[in-house]
Amino acid sequence: MDDNTFVVHCERISRRLAYYLRFQYNEGLVEKIKNLPDDTRKWNPGMMVWEITTPSLLSLIKKYRGSNKIYFDFGTEESRKIFIQQIKKTEIAEIEKRKFIADLNIKKEQWVKYKQTLEETYEKYSEDVHKFLKPGVVLYPHQIVASLFINVVRNALLALDMGTGKSLISITYAEMNGFEKVFVITPNSLKFTFRNEVNKFTNSNAFIIGKKNKCTIEDSRYIIVNYDYFNSSNFNKVKAKFDNLNIGKIDCLIVDECHHIASTKINTYKAFKRIFKDDIFRDGKVSKIFMSGTPAKSRSHQLYSVLHQISPTDFPTKNHFNSFYCGMSYNVNGFGWETDISATKFEELFNKIAPFTYRKKFEDVIKDLPEKTTQKIILEMTPKEYETYFKIEEGVVNEFTNKVITHPLAVLGKIREYTSYLKVNSVRELIDSILECGEKFVVVDFYKDSLLKLNKLYPEESALHTGNEKDTTRAEVLKDFQDENGKTKLLLGSQSTISEGVTLTAANKIGIITVPWTPSDADQIISRIFRIGQKNAINAYFFVYKNTIDEYVFDLIESKRQELSLVIDGHKYESDIDQSIINDLIKMIKNKHKKSNGDNISLEQESI
Repeated sequence: MDDNTFVVHCERISRRLAYYLRFQYNEGLVEKIKNLPDDTRKWNPGMMVWEITTPSLLSLIKKYRGSNKIYFDFGTEESRKIFIQQIKKTEIAEIEKRKFIADLNIKKEQWVKYKQTLEETYEKYSEDVHKFLKPGVVLYPHQIVASLFINVVRNALLALDMGTGKSLISITYAEMNGFEKVFVITPNSLKFTFRNEVNKFTNSNAFIIGKKNKCTIEDSRYIIVNYDYFNSSNFNKVKAKFDNLNIGKIDCLIVDECHHIASTKINTYKAFKRIFKDDIFRDGKVSKIFMSGTPAKSRSHQLYSVLHQISPTDFPTKNHFNSFYCGMSYNVNGFGWETDISATKFEELFNKIAPFTYRKKFEDVIKDLPEKTTQKIILEMTPKEYETYFKIEEGVVNEFTNKVITHPLAVLGKIREYTSYLKVNSVRELIDSILECGEKFVVVDFYKDSLLKLNKLYPEESALHTGNEKDTTRAEVLKDFQDENGKTKLLLGSQSTISEGVTLTAANKIGIITVPWTPSDADQIISRIFRIGQKNAINAYFFVYKNTIDEYVFDLIESKRQELSLVIDGHKYESDIDQSIINDLIKMIKNKHKKSNGDNISLEQESI
């Protein structure tokens, strides 16, 4: 090496197959580094060095093979030998990885064919499945197929419509295998529901963390917690709390309503990902069952977190998933991920997830399906009310125009809360007509004030289910409402507590005061009455003020159903929708008020 040789100093990063690269700025070298795969190199601005994985460093060195103008300095001969050893290990690992992927691809083809075969031959396996449940329990055909399917794949997404018995499928799978410990994560409102299903369909015990139980955690097959259990910015605190359960290894993880961990940025997902690694499963046999009728609330990219957990080989990184399948690119000017609809590969994604997914729509599994009618009840404000509304809306527009908004939902909520307040009288008219006919009715709103007001107007007939009540009280309310002879005729529920895992088939009519932000939220609410056990034609009423945010949101969420349908159901469609609901909504309101100097919001901070 002479004095004119360009030196790149390579320092091994402790406990990682990666190196720090230090060198004087060289445009050609930097360009070659940037051409390496994104997930194998990054610039560390704090240390002013490049961090590069060992295999990519070797690729970089090979680009200069035969050149005497550049020298990669590892400091000592011993360090260079360690690098060579690492390369040999990674080459062996790469060979093993390719073999693993080849074997996995063969298995995936077999899983898809097996799933198709089960649809035709499930009857011959029926007795073998039912023997693990209590006598008298009868599974639907799709529940038998799903139980057998996940028994083979072990890591799966049960993307069945709400009300089709996903929980029973996961329980049947666990019983078939005689698992010793099954860890169950559910929304807070579903903890008792899951335990009740275990007690109803099996002879196993279920233990809810933090609640009174008739059994001990040691004697229980199912350990149930809610998502909040993992919601802390202090991971050590979460880990200590989990370790204190002393449950040892688990055999299976069941994640109910898994769209709650769709965002990789939330503390819940971060803790979840670190705790439920392969080594927590008995004998390294990983089994993760994710369940949701709406695994993505409004956009296909929200599927990544679950799919990565199911098959990290197929879905290794969020950036690749977003860019390759969802046609997304990151806008560095502060607007977050944006979608080019022409670059999406939704049909390819549908085929990619097929080996791990069991999907059935409600109408596919229930033959005698009651008719479902969704009605948009158009309301009109008085001139004075609209004048007030217009002023509130204009104030919101000014905020978006003149400030950088990181929480757009909170700002838009000012408008929606006002419309919710105004709708009570209109809702009351419908309530009166339904109750007079001797029928039961469910009313749902995002805002509790409207529900509290209705509760005061109907003190004898109504009951609240808003989250302000104790878990046991809410359970009693639901039981009374479902009872044919119960006194509760009008159930007043908040969107947060009524939208998941609750059966309200005693009613066949539901009213939604504030239109939900996403199509999945709307579907979740309606599915409370449109599920197994419903015998009557159902009606879902959306209360919408004309020419207001209500009407804008209602129309926008309908457009978003198209993308999700293609990815989850494989249905083709034509759409030019490439923005989030928030962006579209803000543009509509701005145009109405003649404001157009930019959208000062950060959708990365609060995505829909």
